[in-house]
Amino acid sequence: MKAGGHMPFEEFPLKEVDQLVHELDKVKPAGSTVIVTPMEDSHHSPCLKEMIAVMVHTAGKDDQSSEIHSLYQYCPDCKIAVRVL
Repeated sequence: MKAGGHMPFEEFPLKEVDQLVHELDKVKPAGSTVIVTPMEDSHHSPCLKEMIAVMVHTAGKDDQSSEIHSLYQYCPDCKIAVRVL
């Protein structure tokens, strides 16, 4: 797996979302966190199952804005992930 090197819109097989989280934790920018959340209003078009979002995010402090470094979507049924940002 090359979590830090996936290009936007690159789709890849992924057995468990924890694998991606582990890889992103290794390459995330200092001070950022990896957040995993269900995507209640987004469904994988081939199977229509709910997707999971995995985001590398730095929260803004005081007057600084927050920053999203990368965003992935994962279908736990089809075992496919895609980097969308």
